[in-house]
Formats: sequence, C-alpha cells, structure tokens
Amino acid sequence: MEDYAEQSRDLLPKHEHRILDGGHGNREPKSSIFTWRNTVHLVIVSLLSYIAFRVTFPRSSECSCRPSASFDENYISVVPKHIIQLEEKPEWVPPHSPFNQEPSDELDAVWADLLVALNIRITNDEMSMLKENKTNRVQVTGGDPAKDYDYVGVLGVYHHLHCLNNIRRMIHEDYYAPRMAGAKHLEGFSKEHSDHCIDTIRQALMCHANTGVYTSEWNYETRNPSRSLESKSSTTCVHWDSLNTWARERALVPGEYKYIRGPYDPEKPSS
Repeated sequence: MEDYAEQSRDLLPKHEHRILDGGHGNREPKSSIFTWRNTVHLVIVSLLSYIAFRVTFPRSSECSCRPSASFDENYISVVPKHIIQLEEKPEWVPPHSPFNQEPSDELDAVWADLLVALNIRITNDEMSMLKENKTNRVQVTGGDPAKDYDYVGVLGVYHHLHCLNNIRRMIHEDYYAPRMAGAKHLEGFSKEHSDHCIDTIRQALMCHANTGVYTSEWNYETRNPSRSLESKSSTTCVHWDSLNTWARERALVPGEYKYIRGPYDPEKPSS
C-alpha cells in the first residue's frame, strides 16, 4: 500500500512525474581502515540519523518554546511567523531515535509519518504574496472558498527530508530494490535522483551553517583520533511540532482532492 509520502513525493525534482498521476603519528592498522564506499555510507547514515533526530525530537507538548522573533522580518513565507516556535536543544545527543535502526516496515512507517505533509495546499492569495508565477502551476480541487482551486506547494524542510529518505533507501538498495520491483515511476529510486538530493542537502547545510563545535577523543587501541564526534554545544531549533502541525492541516490527503488538468483540458478535474 502506498503511503502519503510515496504518493506525493514526486512534485520535487523536474524529472519525477508521478505527482501528475496523483591524522597523527602512527599509521592506522589495516583492521581499522574503511574502504571509500563504507566511509561514505557511514557519513551519510550518520547525517540521516542526526538530521532526522534534530527535526523530530523531543516530540512533546511540554517544551520551553518561544516565538520566532529572531527570524528575518523581511523573509516572506506562507507559514505565519507566530506559528513557528523556537527552543534550545543540545547540539548532539547519542543516537537512540526510532530513525536509528535497520530497514524495516516499522522504520518505513516512521518516515512515512514524517513526510505526511510533504505536499500541501497553497492558496491563490498566498501565491500572489510570494510573487510566484502561476502559469501552468499544478492546481487541485477542494480549495476555500468552495469551488476555488489551490496550488500544490512543498516546504523546503520536507523537500530535504524527502531527499534524506531517498538516499537512505539507496544506501539500503539490497533491501528496497526487491520491494519496489514492478512499481510505477521508479525515477525517484535512482542514483541520478540521489545525486540531485545530495546536492540539495549540501546547499541547505551550507546555507543554514551550523557552527556548533564537535570534538574527538583519542583512541589508545588504534593510536589515532576516534571517528566518533561529540559536542557539548547547545543550539536554537525550530520546535518541530509547531511547524508540522500547521503543515499537516494543509496536507494533500489521497482521495480528498483531484488534480486540475493542464492547459489542454483546463475545465476537467483529473481523477
């Protein structure tokens, strides 16, 4: 069964079309040397766990939150400023979130829930406020007021999370490839799309540069610095529930909308 994330993920990169269908001193011993590929996988998996944890925990209504007054007042977004709450968190915590596990149905369900609000409604007025070009933009039925049409939008953070999920599945291709055999629109499950996702995340990380300091302990067994990094820094985060709750209220839920056909047949909603 397809989940919300799978049904709505494809508005993102242009080549996906599914949405229109609905060291020191001594050398390290050989035993501790990673192959290049394993090193890349280790870095990416660590990044996946770190970012997923940062945006989702703690998921509690009890949080020392404050309004996002520090946000750039000139920044225009469809998300009202009073919606976004900020909180202080440790820069680093030991990995123990539900995202830090081997591929499984349970892990897929966690990611599916995280991406429920991947595609959301954007009103005509909001498109005008954002100064977006409305020509041939994807529209859906079910707007407010009745019979009005909304546009399909994707908040940047959900785009980045979608990309992390894509990379995660590509890393575990031996697990996911057999399960996706025969599925439609496999362009999203490809190395080309993963390259797009890696560069998208690179841009986001460099734009929102994290300046927390991480340190490493000396490993007396290998006589080299440990590969594990830790930090005692704290950081200001968006309280995930404050944003996610707002986005979920606008989520495009399968079965509750229809796409408006393109310029060749603008009057007939697509089933």
